[in-house]
Amino acid sequence: MRQCPEPVRQALSAGARGYVLKNALELDLAAAVKRVAAGEQVIDPALVKPEPLPGERNRRLTPRELEVLQLICDGLSNKEIAVKLDLSANTVAVHRANIMNTLGVHKTAELVVYALQNGLVNPL
Repeated sequence: MRQCPEPVRQALSAGARGYVLKNALELDLAAAVKRVAAGEQVIDPALVKPEPLPGERNRRLTPRELEVLQLICDGLSNKEIAVKLDLSANTVAVHRANIMNTLGVHKTAELVVYALQNGLVNPL
């Protein structure tokens, strides 16, 4: 089926016990049918939104954002992070802004404290 949330909700509300996307491999489809026949509910993993990490508010941080966040907490500047990750300093600044927006913080010191308190980074 399609990867839109509304048809998934409608199908499950109507009593469907499984929802698999069109691009599922035949083996995945056969396994899904067997699991549903055994009484399980099967939802394609691509449809399941991952749970946010502790401390994240509206959406998950991307792996790159987590990597940048760790380096910020390690005390690196945007330029140092850019060199380390082979990015432009502007790209790092965009990642920093996205991270701060996601976490709802406005200052770097607040960001570091928040990330450490909520286990988003490894302490030094």
